[in-house]
Amino acid sequence: AVVSTQSGHYGRGNMQTGRLLELLSGHAGPISSLVFTEGMLVSSSWDKTARVWDTFERKGTTDTLTLSSDCTAVVASPDNTQIAVATLNSEITFYNLKLGVTVGSVEGRNDLWAGRSKDDLISADSQKRNRCFTSLSYSADGSVILAGGRSKYICIYNVEQTVLIKRFEVSRNLSYDAMLQFLRSDNMTDQGPLDLMETGEHEHGSEIALPGVSRGDFSKRRVEPQINVQSVQFCPTGQSWCAATTEGLLIYSLDNTLTFDPVDLDTDITPQTMRAALVSESYLRGLVISLRLNTAELVVEVLEQVPQDQIHYVVGALPLHHVTSLLKFLVDQLSTSRHLNFYLLWISSILTTHGPALKKSSSQIMSTLNGIISALTAQTRTLSSLCDSNQYFLDVILTLGKVQKSNNLLSVEMDVL
Repeated sequence: AVVSTQSGHYGRGNMQTGRLLELLSGHAGPISSLVFTEGMLVSSSWDKTARVWDTFERKGTTDTLTLSSDCTAVVASPDNTQIAVATLNSEITFYNLKLGVTVGSVEGRNDLWAGRSKDDLISADSQKRNRCFTSLSYSADGSVILAGGRSKYICIYNVEQTVLIKRFEVSRNLSYDAMLQFLRSDNMTDQGPLDLMETGEHEHGSEIALPGVSRGDFSKRRVEPQINVQSVQFCPTGQSWCAATTEGLLIYSLDNTLTFDPVDLDTDITPQTMRAALVSESYLRGLVISLRLNTAELVVEVLEQVPQDQIHYVVGALPLHHVTSLLKFLVDQLSTSRHLNFYLLWISSILTTHGPALKKSSSQIMSTLNGIISALTAQTRTLSSLCDSNQYFLDVILTLGKVQKSNNLLSVEMDVL
């Protein structure tokens, strides 16, 4: 466990005992971020340096990376051979830990869009110097890096080529402050902007904003927080990533089946038509309707009404784009349902019938396949312990029965004698 302080020192402690093992110093300013990597600890600070510490052998600082501005975030690549450091001037510097050299950098000032707040006295273009990245995350293979910070945009960069791949806009909600690049000129008066007239009077027509405050003054009648990205993180599978923003938690994914798709809906896709199909024994139609509605309760209702001898035929006629969705529902039922053998028949039939097609997209359904293995492992552990316990109880009962029978025979022989 690592604790950084405003004095530029950091402490390494034991999480089990809660004791402070050592306290090291070296930074001349507050520490902004820390990350462990292969027995090393990398720290970034406002003193425009990033330091690599060998904490386990207690050798102190092994390397120091001098940057052009204050550091705001640091992150290590999955293979622990490279670190990325974000600075206050919107740059991301890539540093190779093995070679001890800088391998590239990204200038993100033009990628971070700067909006103008209602109480800003300068233009949005001049505000770009206040925009920077505050959170970084490598992808699972380390080929791209995700960056977000004091802006409404999240950027994805290629690490090797150091170029921008794509930029995502997290919000278009104009109720937030600093969302516009140009303010309306007809709202400007000699006393200041009209939007700030009701909040108080100052020499410039508005109240003095506290430095570093982006959420606004909550004592006001109307609060307009600024749009920011507090944290970004890649999924270990590389298929999705999430961002914690002022708008809320946003999840971006390459898997379209994770979301409710209204394109496949029409007036006939309802729970009533699904149940009518089940009554007429049209199990395939009922299953497709439930998958289009994307409701777990309806899918389970259809699955448990399909006879076991019809499972193979229903799975064989099921469209391929619905097979992956069905597998995800089946994985959830393996962990919670009592009908273990029944759902294993469904999974076995799907893998047997659609195995070659699923193999081509194995990278996309790898999380689902891992879920099947995890659920089966948990069920095997539970059932094996239960069976062992029952076996021991049966052995005890049989042994007691034999003892009782021998005692009865002995008593009969004694009576005869």
